[in-house]
Amino acid sequence: MRKRLPIFMIGFCLIINMQNTFASPAQLKSVKELITLSDLENVLNASLEEMQPALDKQAENILLNILGKNELTTTQEHLAVLELSQLLKQTSSRVFARPETLQNIEKIYAEALTEEEIQAYLKFLKTPEGKSINKKNLKISTDVFQYMNSLSEQTLNDPEQNAELKEQFLTIIKPLIQIN
Repeated sequence: MRKRLPIFMIGFCLIINMQNTFASPAQLKSVKELITLSDLENVLNASLEEMQPALDKQAENILLNILGKNELTTTQEHLAVLELSQLLKQTSSRVFARPETLQNIEKIYAEALTEEEIQAYLKFLKTPEGKSINKKNLKISTDVFQYMNSLSEQTLNDPEQNAELKEQFLTIIKPLIQIN
């Protein structure tokens, strides 16, 4: 019996490796079905909504850089930030809607998953539990993103950590400043 166990284990490993070696590449039709069932369009739109605070900050930074200021001081500047933020959001939305964006996402799925994995995922997504988990994953991802964003803001607003970050930043860029 003990002699058979190593032979059995070797055989089992060979079968597993053969399955991985001979896994079918993902088929475009299956990838498209997976993207549809996983409701990727709504996920992208929801993530764009969740990016709003980051877009607002980016718009503020753009305006501050253009104006050469450290902070916004007028109502007109604050309104301009809102308009710039909306422009950034609309631009991102148009990028998401481009056919080549979807094609590249399909390519990412096809490169990451085998046909067998896609079929298993599709089977799961067609179950009530799969549908429920898929919807909840969007909420979970959103909540995790917001939490991580909040942690980043807390870190940057903590004077001690902010000072440490500035010191590390200056250490990194010091050789660049000395060259110029």
